[in-house]
Amino acid sequence: MNGLKDLLEKAKKEHFAIGAFNACNLETVAAIVHAAFELHSPVIIESSPGETKFIGGRNLACLCKNFAEETGLPIYINLDHCRSMEDAYAAMDDGYDLIHFDGSRLPLEENLRIVKELVTEAHNREILIEGEIDYIEGSSEKHDEGLPVIKKTDVESAKKFVAETGVDILAVSIGNIHGVFTEPELLNFDLLRELSSQLPCYLSLHGGSGIETDQLKQGIENGIVKVNINTELRIAYRETLENVLRGNPDEYAMYKLLPPIIEEVARVVSEKIKVFNNVVK
Repeated sequence: MNGLKDLLEKAKKEHFAIGAFNACNLETVAAIVHAAFELHSPVIIESSPGETKFIGGRNLACLCKNFAEETGLPIYINLDHCRSMEDAYAAMDDGYDLIHFDGSRLPLEENLRIVKELVTEAHNREILIEGEIDYIEGSSEKHDEGLPVIKKTDVESAKKFVAETGVDILAVSIGNIHGVFTEPELLNFDLLRELSSQLPCYLSLHGGSGIETDQLKQGIENGIVKVNINTELRIAYRETLENVLRGNPDEYAMYKLLPPIIEEVARVVSEKIKVFNNVVK
């Protein structure tokens, strides 16, 4: 049995979402785990291809599994926005629980073919696959401009994609965008309800950073079961690091400087978990 699939099903029935938080080093993993442990919350720790290359997929998977054993928490690991079959298979071998294949820049038929193959292999290993058909704009950083034009998920294309691939999760584009912008993102709940009612798979929301709390809550109430957060963690890490270094110009033992950074990242994770209503009471 796949524990993550059971958790997603529970989230769908009980209207909460699992937070999927990006990490690329020990500090961010420790912060995510600390927040999840304090709230007794299951969590997904994920890495982009760049983050995976930096820390090593097997290293990150082992680190997450060690924390899961130590805390007794359901901690799952996801490869986020993978764009090559080579990376997908490597993550399966490394022990990832979920692979998000982002074929949104490919022709639909090619995306279909690749995801169908990945689903077959992944399911044989009790691994889940997330797909994406409409490119989600932006990048995981602060943007000093307004929102770009966002292409929304086409319902008929989504139905075809899910039916032919058997994908477990679909990353939807309903007004969400990667990064934090100068104006708030507004989600299209009519589209979300239509997707939720017509698709048998689970739905995930990428670009969760910068989306206001009420929008996130309404999204979860209407079918979102996984929310990705990256930018707000990066901002918390960098800004706290800069402040700590400025305040301690003569300290060179990094392990003495890192605890406030871990604490601040953990605070952001904790706030999001509470918004997602994924707190064991």
